[in-house]
Amino acid sequence: MSAADDLAAAEAAYRKSLFTIIGHSMFFVGCCALAVIARRMLKMPPALLTVVFFIALLLFGGDLLRFLSCRRRLARLRAANPN
Repeated sequence: MSAADDLAAAEAAYRKSLFTIIGHSMFFVGCCALAVIARRMLKMPPALLTVVFFIALLLFGGDLLRFLSCRRRLARLRAANPN
């Protein structure tokens, strides 16, 4: 595999990972909004948002780490190929 093909594959993986992170972020914001509404309606404790945050971090942590590694790999490949 040539350097150009490797760079193209890394860019495709980065774009796919970026769209996944954007989707997860929109879902997380929706869950936070729902938690705020439920907390106010049902008079739940303020720690409910912390629980939502930690659950999202556990569920989406792997995708977040994959995104960060793709970004690092892409930056390294772009530095190696200044074209």
